[in-house]
Amino acid sequence: MAGGGWLTMRIAVDALPINNFSGRNVLGGHLRNLAAAGKGRHRYHVLHHAGNGDIRRDLGDHVEWVQCVDAATGSHWARRLWWQRTRMQKQLDAIGADLLLSTSGALVPGVTTPQMVLVQNPWCFFPQFHAGPADRLKARLQRHGYAKAQRKAAAMLYLSDYMARIYAENSGAMPQQGATVLVGVDDRMFAAAAAAPLPGFAERAPKIVLVSVMTPHKSVEDVIDALALLHSRGVDARLALVGPWSDAAYRASIEARIARLGLASAVEIAGKVTDDVLMDHYRRARVFCLLSRCESFGIPAVEAQVFGTPCVVANVCAPPEIAGPGGAVVPAGAIALAADALQPLLSDADAWGAASSRALQNAERFRWERLSGPISDFIDRWRPA
Repeated sequence: MAGGGWLTMRIAVDALPINNFSGRNVLGGHLRNLAAAGKGRHRYHVLHHAGNGDIRRDLGDHVEWVQCVDAATGSHWARRLWWQRTRMQKQLDAIGADLLLSTSGALVPGVTTPQMVLVQNPWCFFPQFHAGPADRLKARLQRHGYAKAQRKAAAMLYLSDYMARIYAENSGAMPQQGATVLVGVDDRMFAAAAAAPLPGFAERAPKIVLVSVMTPHKSVEDVIDALALLHSRGVDARLALVGPWSDAAYRASIEARIARLGLASAVEIAGKVTDDVLMDHYRRARVFCLLSRCESFGIPAVEAQVFGTPCVVANVCAPPEIAGPGGAVVPAGAIALAADALQPLLSDADAWGAASSRALQNAERFRWERLSGPISDFIDRWRPA
């Protein structure tokens, strides 16, 4: 027993599936909170691969970072799955782990150690985004794994209420224990927003900002079409596309669409930018817009709200519950309704001011220090067999 009557446990964290920015943000924020809450009570062992070693941070001597496999194995789902199935339990036994946090949305295969599962990816539930046989196989395996986790995990930790609902629908079951655990905005953004007065309506350009990794399921073309409709109504709006492109062909199609609609002078393709440039986009735009068809959370919309920038999002997946209170929600694919929602935020100072106030209020829900309680509470209540 540790001080205060708490049971000292060893918690393993499977960080092998963490291979993109959003996963790093989710895991990194919660690990900081868990390490702080568990100091003197629990030890954490974070298992990662050679290609994602940049997630390592000094979180105290009670947090150990363990590189298990090479980058090729860790970054390829099938190779990683095989290693987990055949080798992970030996690693956990060597640690003496009492509990494993899985970050893949499913139970780690071949593991008998009790698991709590972090749920953060809805991709497998959207067949329109499965490009070929390999994607369809992967999606089918994920749906099967997600259903098994829903029924058998010690606890399910969902990034949004939407993810909780879709897991229940997929499995036809409720979890043994479950909680929604939100994602936070980097503390540096809150600090930067508070460092100087935020620009008001008149100080901002009539600009829409879209921040994301640009992939087909983000539906960038819907925002382009809404911009064209606004121009036809006499609204002289501009658009900034901020973020890397995962698909060169998709970028080419968007550039062709911009040219065909005569919007070349109204659209900036900024690509990947520094944090300072990103925050300047948020601060100077009048509205954020992302009409994605597949989104487990949607942190850029909340980041925009930290700077008082209201949002327009589509009514699919998590964004309505996450960002909607700080802006407007429109039906996916309804271009005219998207333009209707954007227009007052671009041209009406009173409408913008009211929405900006709601955005700032909504953003306060996403301060990291408030968000990891359900995970640490479960760990503190857990008693290993």
